[in-house]
Amino acid sequence: MQSIGVAGFGVHLFIAVAACGFCVGVWTLTSGSPEQLRQYAQHPDQIRATFWPIWVILPAAAALLAHLGAVLSIGLFGRRSRRRRRRMARDAASAMRQGVRQARESKPPPPPPPRERQWVTVMFTDIADSTGLTERLGDEEWSRILSRYRELTRRAFATRGGEEVGTQGDGFLARFPSPADAVLCGVDIQRDLDDLRSTVGTAVEVRIGIHAGEAVHDDGDLVGRVVNVAARVTSAAQPGEILVTEPVADYLGGRLELDDRGLHPLRGVAQPRHLLAVVWRDGATSATAE
Repeated sequence: MQSIGVAGFGVHLFIAVAACGFCVGVWTLTSGSPEQLRQYAQHPDQIRATFWPIWVILPAAAALLAHLGAVLSIGLFGRRSRRRRRRMARDAASAMRQGVRQARESKPPPPPPPRERQWVTVMFTDIADSTGLTERLGDEEWSRILSRYRELTRRAFATRGGEEVGTQGDGFLARFPSPADAVLCGVDIQRDLDDLRSTVGTAVEVRIGIHAGEAVHDDGDLVGRVVNVAARVTSAAQPGEILVTEPVADYLGGRLELDDRGLHPLRGVAQPRHLLAVVWRDGATSATAE
């Protein structure tokens, strides 16, 4: 760009000199003389209006000066602009190369591990009429009894190999390695509560529901229909009762006496479920480990 500007100025200079020279030559031949021309060249302040080539020379000189200023400006500022453009181009190319290199080196994140499905036995426990008990006993007494209930429930879980999954208000959700362990744990809880009632004199009764089936383990939680069914079975139980579904009863092998309650519709469950109540009070078969 700069070389084009200089070349253009050279052409402009040549044309201006040629035009001015031609005009001066015409003036010298027609109305002037070489002597006058030499005098005007030595003493420009003595130029008269009769020297008409001056009206060509002055605009030509002004145009040449303007052209020269433009060429110098382009040469000065254009160089900076070109350097800036070259620097920006280098930076863009470097960023592109770095992005390509990172894309080649980066590895896609590993896929999430598949969720594990496993056959489990699930137990829900729920204190019957907990709201009414709180009103009758007061906050402090109810807190003390609730603490005792949670302590004995967790102790029963540990004894029978149960794992506490979560608590919901005054209830528990637990999983067990086998249906027999879950039912025997439920019997332990009900009998310990009997002892607590006789000691404290407070009628705390718990509903227990147990169901077995496939569940998905999701970040330490249990997800699946087996959990929902167990919760509905607990809601169908009477205070102080242990209700189990038929899949759980099939694994007990006559160890405990069961009272058949027939088919029960459960809220939110598509088909009625065959439920059985575990007979755990006096006269029932002893709840011993295998």
